[in-house]
Amino acid sequence: MAASIEALYLARRTLTSYVSHELRSPLTNLRGYLEGIEDDVVEPDAATMGLLRDEVLHLQALVDDLQQLSLAQVGRLRLAPAAVDLGQLVERVAAAHRPDAAASGVSVSAESPVGVVASVDEGRLRQVLTNLVSNAIRHSSPGDAVTVSVRPDGDAVQIDVADTGEGIAADHVDHVFDRFYRADASRARATGGSGLGLAIARELVLAHGGDITVTSQVGVGSTFRIVLPLTVPAT
Repeated sequence: MAASIEALYLARRTLTSYVSHELRSPLTNLRGYLEGIEDDVVEPDAATMGLLRDEVLHLQALVDDLQQLSLAQVGRLRLAPAAVDLGQLVERVAAAHRPDAAASGVSVSAESPVGVVASVDEGRLRQVLTNLVSNAIRHSSPGDAVTVSVRPDGDAVQIDVADTGEGIAADHVDHVFDRFYRADASRARATGGSGLGLAIARELVLAHGGDITVTSQVGVGSTFRIVLPLTVPAT
């Protein structure tokens, strides 16, 4: 029991440290710009207002992600399951990402047999797939490919988001679903992410009674696999 309490205390302290770190940078930037405007050092023109807006949006996204993750982890995240054609869903997700992916020289495709229907919260599952596909594109290079596939498996369904990108080092694979974890710290804010996307994705999949795993090899690519029951368990 003492070890469990110590582990919980350490986890809370670590989370507080991470949140403080994530908030500090945008708040420092906002304060710097506002003080510069007040001292007539920075011109309050459209470009400056745009920078301020971006910092506020980043803060808002971080707060929203923290709230969503918190609700999911205490079982208070509401799902609205309905019959969803998963083949159509993955095609819509792939189509939404093709323009940006094409601009980076990356192809995005969807593969699914006809008529794979499951009872899921379409909005939440789309959020998970959007996060996975976005990450796959971000970590791919010109000529690489991202594939979203659906495969029935008895009373469950398997959804894979696979890429031929840079891959994840073995010592990072076990941590990719941790809150605020980034295998490459230098990407932290350049990509606009809060570091919570995969943690939220995992909680949303768990809320559906499913599981999500990842396999990866540096220089070969990564595959994120979601396994969902065809019907969301009653809560």
